[in-house]
Amino acid sequence: MATIKTNTIDNLLLFSNKGKMYRILADNLPIGTNVLKGTTISKLIKIEPYEKIIAITNLAKENNNKYIVFIIKKGLFKKALLEEYTKTKRGTGIAAINLKDGDSIANIELMDEEDMIIVTKQGMSIHFETKNNAAINRVTAGVKAIKLAEEDEVIIILPIKDSKATIAIFGENGNAKITNIDELPAKGRSGKGLIIYKATIAGASMVTNEDNLLFIGNHSICLPQQIFLY
Repeated sequence: MATIKTNTIDNLLLFSNKGKMYRILADNLPIGTNVLKGTTISKLIKIEPYEKIIAITNLAKENNNKYIVFIIKKGLFKKALLEEYTKTKRGTGIAAINLKDGDSIANIELMDEEDMIIVTKQGMSIHFETKNNAAINRVTAGVKAIKLAEEDEVIIILPIKDSKATIAIFGENGNAKITNIDELPAKGRSGKGLIIYKATIAGASMVTNEDNLLFIGNHSICLPQQIFLY
């Protein structure tokens, strides 16, 4: 599950393990401290028994993005029109994506037609142009984005919204590095990609020199598990 930045007037789009999407107002979430566990999701939306929220993204009130892009842990990519997901009542679930048994959403981004970089847990990456991929139906599964090695999985997609940004990579071993975008030339999707980091990756983010990063991890061994840009 990702950590995201939001505002009380924004909407949150919540996606479940059954391929459904729910929409709630961010202001409906109770404010808590770092020691509170929070509120059970089932108190905010009507989910089915054994249904779990596995991904979340923020829909800003002044949103100008045209598409919603999904990446599945097993390497599938889906680009759909955002308007298909925003015409729903808050708290009412709709079919969002066709997830096969064993599939799970790795990451979701709201985009236009920027290039994107996919990063996997075993340190592979692929850079391709999303404008060459037409938007598909809301309830479809998607197409292959990257060929994965055995036991590897996608952890994040990084839209290139700023050509001057760099890629910050953080390993489960506690190490980190910065990589320039031009080290990953754009290729067609569904290839094996290039090595971006020779270690197990915990997270990655597009950053500039003005950004700050918040690390959320395992306090007992001080290893990062989530990266939050603010």
